[in-house]
Amino acid sequence: MNKPTPNRRAGALVAIAAASLALTACGGGDEKLLNDGTLVVAMSGEFQPFSHFEGDQLTGFDYDIGAAIAEEMGLELDTQTGAFDSLIQGLKSDRYDVLIASMTPTEERDAQVDFTDPYYLSGATVFVPNDSDCEDPTQLDSPAIGVASGTTYETFLNDQDWVGEIRTFTSDITALEDTEVGRLDAAMTDRLVGLYQIDQADRDLRVCGEPLYTEEPAFAVRDGNTELVDELNEALASIIEDGTYAEISEKWFGQNILESDTGQPADDAEQTSGD
Repeated sequence: MNKPTPNRRAGALVAIAAASLALTACGGGDEKLLNDGTLVVAMSGEFQPFSHFEGDQLTGFDYDIGAAIAEEMGLELDTQTGAFDSLIQGLKSDRYDVLIASMTPTEERDAQVDFTDPYYLSGATVFVPNDSDCEDPTQLDSPAIGVASGTTYETFLNDQDWVGEIRTFTSDITALEDTEVGRLDAAMTDRLVGLYQIDQADRDLRVCGEPLYTEEPAFAVRDGNTELVDELNEALASIIEDGTYAEISEKWFGQNILESDTGQPADDAEQTSGD
């Protein structure tokens, strides 16, 4: 085999270096963003009112928070959706910069991604049909309970000896719908999500008992991307301080959900305007 000439060898090295730079620009290594000038934000799109579609338009509290964060950081917003239980893998595969997806930090998740400061507080709540005699979910007789797959609700229920059957769905809304029509005894989800469905979708459901635990969801980024964590925390603090956060929260929930540790409804009857 002929040895490469110096010019050919130099050309090959240039090509290798260019390919390496291209890979880095696409999100390899510890790059802060996948694409300069753009914040790629992912959410499920199936967690109304946090993220959902109205026609073909993605909207919701998480969407509006993502838009406000991108604007504060001086970045263009690129939103993506995926099944909730696939979002962390998508982040690890360099498909997204950040998950703004109502995701609660857990030990298992924290081992795979890095989290920001919390951006709201709420409670994990059981919802039952209005004609149910449930007053305390832990006193139900081996109930069939619906949850969204890959959520902390599923993990929690797996450790409860009072639960009869756990049925998983791609969406919390589907679990609530199946509870309403009697295919399930109950559904477990974020208190704010269930209350919104009762108020806005007029679902024949009610809360059973107090929240079983409280949650503090946060944004998630690729493991080791501490620079982006710091910048997201700064942007979050800024939109809280200037009132943008409160305005978005009032729009969807009629209250500032950063200040409510159980997602209790506001006193106003129109507590979930969603307009």
